[in-house]
Amino acid sequence: MKVRQVEGEIEYVNADEKFVNHYFGLEDDLQVIAESINKDAHVSRALEAYWGLRLIRQDPWECLISYICATYKSIPAIKHMLNNMAQKFGEKQVLDGNNFYTFPECKALAAATEQDLIGCGLGYRAKYVLTTAKKIREDNFDFEALRKLPYLETKKVLMQFSGVGAKVADCVLLFSLGKSEAFPVDVWVKRVILNHYGEKLSPEVLQRIEKSESLSTGDYERLNRFGRSYFGKYAGYAQEYLYHYERITV
Repeated sequence: MKVRQVEGEIEYVNADEKFVNHYFGLEDDLQVIAESINKDAHVSRALEAYWGLRLIRQDPWECLISYICATYKSIPAIKHMLNNMAQKFGEKQVLDGNNFYTFPECKALAAATEQDLIGCGLGYRAKYVLTTAKKIREDNFDFEALRKLPYLETKKVLMQFSGVGAKVADCVLLFSLGKSEAFPVDVWVKRVILNHYGEKLSPEVLQRIEKSESLSTGDYERLNRFGRSYFGKYAGYAQEYLYHYERITV
């Protein structure tokens, strides 16, 4: 499959139209979403700056393992880890004379050793990935069943896996399971809230978050609840627009 964007159009070959529409979120009504999340002048500016941004719908297994690997790592380092795992455990594909490798299936990672994964650059994450892969394999875990569960219930299920905290769970919920109310909070989203929505937090919470480099579990959930309560059913879309807008205005 080959996909590219030419101005406002997506061109693709060897791909099913239904898959492309689903994967790139082309079925989402951006006008309806914008009207829902446009709660204030700041998010309005973010919508204007990045109009057209959509949420992808990644495969849940791939999304879960990718975000476990992403913990406390830069984007280049994450790409390096995932590429190494694909080359070692995925299937080789040749397209236009170039070699590519598929994302490893669960059974492949479940059969790996911790040293194999450490060799791919995962470090301490190797144990998390291996433990999670084995559990999913042994339990014959059904990701599709999660789509039918409410947001909070689905989040609790995901957080039972090794290496999955609240933020990783929220990312998987938003980017692969269609839970558009999920509101992942990272350092940039924390800045968004402190810089533009601080008056909506209690003075005690605001002061504590301003002084702390990392969020406690309780403070993460407070910011997450704020995002979901304030922006509503499409809070995840608000998160993405605000995240990207904050990065260009700092």
